[in-house]
Amino acid sequence: MRILAVVALAAMVTACATTEETVSVGYAPAPASAVAGAEAIQVTVTAVDARTTNRARISTKINGYGMEMAPIRSKEEVADIVRDALSAEFKQHGYKLAAGGPKVEAKVTTFYNQFGVGMWSGKANSEVNLTVAVTSPSGAQVYSRDLAGKASKTVQMAGGKNAALSLSEALADDFKTLFADEAFTKALSAQ
Repeated sequence: MRILAVVALAAMVTACATTEETVSVGYAPAPASAVAGAEAIQVTVTAVDARTTNRARISTKINGYGMEMAPIRSKEEVADIVRDALSAEFKQHGYKLAAGGPKVEAKVTTFYNQFGVGMWSGKANSEVNLTVAVTSPSGAQVYSRDLAGKASKTVQMAGGKNAALSLSEALADDFKTLFADEAFTKALSAQ
């Protein structure tokens, strides 16, 4: 009976690694104080998926030997995840989301989590690379910056939930850098 239980457990663990998973990548902005004068600025936010690799997935499950198994996909389009997260950050910083002001475009070049194997636990290493550009209402580009957000979490399972959490943290790393950049906030008030 014990042998049967061990075989059943082994089959379940193996089946998890070989089963494709689709997850939501949630994002909640960190608490932040409003930027002085932000309430008078209306911002339009767009995002473009410019990834050249891993376009069909956001991560891959691995087995205990580190071999890639089943893909992990996002329920939402990656561009929509980034646009909605950046919009939430703007609201958190006191800006209004509406047409008529500067346009902010986030071009996604990397949005991927890579699992790694360790002795007692593994790692979920995420990278979210963006190019953020601000265009003034007159149509002139007044700001552009490449961002390379990273996150690394200790995990017990190489699954979708852990990939999504790590990717969300890497996205937050991008936005922390972006909103700390004085040139970015000045570009938003440029006419």
